[in-house]
Amino acid sequence: MYDKYLDFISKLIDNNKLDMNFKHNVEYNSILEHVNFQQGNEYIDFIKLLFPDIKFENVEEFVLMNDKIGSPKKENFMWSNEEFLSCSPTSLRYVFHSLVILKYYATNSSNTKIVEIGCGYGGLFLGLCYFSKILNTKIDHYYLIDLPEICSLIRKYLEIHNENIQIPYTLHSAYNYGSEINDDNLFLISNYCFTEIAAEIRNKYISILFPKISNGFIIWQTVFNLPISETKIICKNINKIEEELPQTASIQNKNFFVYF
Repeated sequence: MYDKYLDFISKLIDNNKLDMNFKHNVEYNSILEHVNFQQGNEYIDFIKLLFPDIKFENVEEFVLMNDKIGSPKKENFMWSNEEFLSCSPTSLRYVFHSLVILKYYATNSSNTKIVEIGCGYGGLFLGLCYFSKILNTKIDHYYLIDLPEICSLIRKYLEIHNENIQIPYTLHSAYNYGSEINDDNLFLISNYCFTEIAAEIRNKYISILFPKISNGFIIWQTVFNLPISETKIICKNINKIEEELPQTASIQNKNFFVYF
């Protein structure tokens, strides 16, 4: 599943400078930057409906920041009759997911540190940095876990955005399953990744990393033969399960937001 994607990333990070067109590559788009125009419009609708205090100017500032690197495919979106955005639909996904996560994270006052499994190029982390400032939400540290090649890409991407990042962060190889992370009472994020990795890898995370986690948010995909009834495998108290907003999977194999 990841072979062509990782091969592309390996070639990408061999260059001293980050390829400014990587978000446009077909191999990359098989895994990331593939949100379509209709879904982008739905993200706008849900942002406006569920987070009315977030202003157009906030969303515009973030998507312009995230889209300036990587040459993503952009669409023209109407925010209102007078305001429009020209941006990657994926950046709108990062906006919405950041707001959903921060709203839930803020209800768990004991959490101050976050760990993310499967981080793409770091777009969600960048979104959380931006909107945590807007919402005055404290995050003391952020751990990003991914394959070594992906961590190299994230490092380059985040270094370019260094002036926009106020949260201390560290990068960690997925092959260690979080074993070198010494904090506990962590808040977990895994959007789409946790349910698509192989069961033996998922079980290693559950046994090694999950004892350090108290709360979290997972976007749970059922297309990989892991029905939503199997949330019990994470051995955590599930607070809420709801269908993904907007639903980006098929009716037969829906995605879900899992809050624990």
